[in-house]
Amino acid sequence: MPAPAGTIYDRGYRHYEGPREGRGRRLRAIVVAGVRRALGLKRNWKTKVVPFGLLVIAFAPVFAFIGVRVLVGEAVGEFLGYGRYLRIVAGILLLFAATAGPELLCPDRRQNVLALLFTRPVTRADYLLAKLAALLLVVGLIAVVPLVVLFLGNTLTADSAATYLREHLDDLGRILLAGVALTVFYSVVALAAASLTDRRALATAGLLGVMLGSSALANILFFTTRFDGRRWFALLSLGGVPLRFVDWLFGDGFDPGSLAQQAGLTGPTYLAEMAVIVAVAGGVLAWRVLRLRP
Repeated sequence: MPAPAGTIYDRGYRHYEGPREGRGRRLRAIVVAGVRRALGLKRNWKTKVVPFGLLVIAFAPVFAFIGVRVLVGEAVGEFLGYGRYLRIVAGILLLFAATAGPELLCPDRRQNVLALLFTRPVTRADYLLAKLAALLLVVGLIAVVPLVVLFLGNTLTADSAATYLREHLDDLGRILLAGVALTVFYSVVALAAASLTDRRALATAGLLGVMLGSSALANILFFTTRFDGRRWFALLSLGGVPLRFVDWLFGDGFDPGSLAQQAGLTGPTYLAEMAVIVAVAGGVLAWRVLRLRP
């Protein structure tokens, strides 16, 4: 019989000799990893279908409109206004945030990644801020970037770019205000919903159900009751609040006969409600994340 033989491999750990970059590097690493996960980067093609499909849907009307203006000029008019575009894309924003938010939080708990994260000098506040920053970045791709591209396209295809820029500079301010407001609103609400469960499908379905169900409930209560204070039922429509703020901000007005038009509430009221919703959702999110246990 041959003598038993074996091989010993030295796989011991080595001490890290590189620079220690501190808290900022830790946050940046979690943010980058979160953006990649939300967009399905470096993963199989199935995870890329939803995020990139929604991005294509969001950008396609903008590039199509700019292309038409290049060919036809200003004669095409303004059939794709900034406020109208945001109304169209609001549903995409909701769906994007409702899928990306749970993708950032739920797998960490379900796959026991938190035990690995919190063994390093990563605090729960760092974890929360990094995840929120990652979602703000990817949601902002739809809420802000296409509108800025549309504004630049309108400027460069105008008969006089300088004149268009001078006359519509206030539109750029509205674009940034509306884009940031919608980005913060959908991101914080989506992460708050995701913090309540470790199942992505349940978080997504729950958020969509609350947004759509509250709008239906508000319409039912408003149009089936008859008393002076019934207009405040309009505030129950959580999914419709961002749309009404956008309509007011860009001066488009509310649709005739709609709940918003008959309720008679103003844009600042809807903006205040958005701020309250973000504050409540942010409180729930902080409460859930800061008490996480590995």
